[in-house]
Amino acid sequence: LFERLPRRISLAGLMSGHRAAEAIAAGRVLVDGRVATANFKVFSEAEVLVDGVDVPPPRPLPRLWALSKPRRVLCQDSEREGMPTLRSMLRDRYEREVNFIGQVQSLGLERETLHDKHFVIVCGLPFTADGLVLLTNDGLFADTLMRAESKILTAYDVKISGEPPAELLYKWRRGARAGGVDYGQVFCSITRRTGTTTRMRIRYVETPQRPLDMLLEKGRMNIMALRRHGFGPYAVTELPLDRCVELPVHKSLKHLCPLADMRQALVPCRGGMLAEDGRLRTVGLEGSAALSGEADAASAIGAAE
Repeated sequence: LFERLPRRISLAGLMSGHRAAEAIAAGRVLVDGRVATANFKVFSEAEVLVDGVDVPPPRPLPRLWALSKPRRVLCQDSEREGMPTLRSMLRDRYEREVNFIGQVQSLGLERETLHDKHFVIVCGLPFTADGLVLLTNDGLFADTLMRAESKILTAYDVKISGEPPAELLYKWRRGARAGGVDYGQVFCSITRRTGTTTRMRIRYVETPQRPLDMLLEKGRMNIMALRRHGFGPYAVTELPLDRCVELPVHKSLKHLCPLADMRQALVPCRGGMLAEDGRLRTVGLEGSAALSGEADAASAIGAAE
């Protein structure tokens, strides 16, 4: 498998692809012991180091995490002073977990958490909304999930004041528009009514250009609560309230995963091999059609030494 060097660093969670490109330009990245000076493709077996930290090869599929975002938290992967964000929330949860179980029992927990790793938010939520948020290590996968062509249904639980206009809800089933944006088909079902409020389950294909609150405001509905219940095969009811858990990529989404560059190539093999005489020798090609006669002889001499 071959991947671009910045992409491999980003998939490992060390930094974003943009920052990885800056690290390469600054000479902070080593590939098989040599300083990388350009953005080139590296194979999985290559040894990559960033500031002395090992960069593991990417997994066959993107990694996916899910959490339940509370209200009044910004969907950002950075921290802001005086304002809670997803990043600061993950850090607080990690520190609280370490303080609760102790330093000894928390060994290895840092590798399983995202508080200090790069991640991409698949689709954010408004500041006042709560519910399911998906995170991934693959920006290409996140962009694909949020395209209208992927046709992934998102489900929202909405609470509004008063009664919704029934004719408008039926009209949305054929197609909805707001602010010059085509929302496609929007399916609404009323789950509960009281004297002053109405609760609805709304399903539609969500994209960053199709915020639900803009559509509801266009329909003159006063939003009192907005909660994302599900995204495709994932539901917030399956998640703990105070945990960010890793999820497998569902079989219905695997066709949306980015394909790695696969090709046959001769790659260097680190380590040694045990010869017939019992001595440890270096690894080399002998009698291979890939090498000329002179190179074959040189390889045999180098192996004998």
